[in-house]
Amino acid sequence: MKVYQRIVPAFSFLIILACLTMPLYAVEKIAAEHKEESDKVLKFTDYNDLKGAELIRMVQLTLKDSGFDPGPIDGILGPKTREAIKRFQIKNELEPTGGIDEQTINQLFRSF
Repeated sequence: MKVYQRIVPAFSFLIILACLTMPLYAVEKIAAEHKEESDKVLKFTDYNDLKGAELIRMVQLTLKDSGFDPGPIDGILGPKTREAIKRFQIKNELEPTGGIDEQTINQLFRSF
């Protein structure tokens, strides 16, 4: 009985410790993933080679890092991404089309 009385509190302590550290691990993992995406944008130099979903994803990452929420970084030119592009275009005195044109791309990657 005495062994049981010592094991239960120790085991309870380990469970509590695990419960407290799991949220910290999740936050660190999310932060690391975002940093990894940001690093890809910073290392990126020749956006002219990008096409389709790859280009849209890079635009989304750059918009997000510039303070314009494009929604999920998924390579899809959806309504939230188009709205973020329009806000960026307005702020940079470009025609607010919501599209990814050459002027917008040049300004977006230059501003970052």
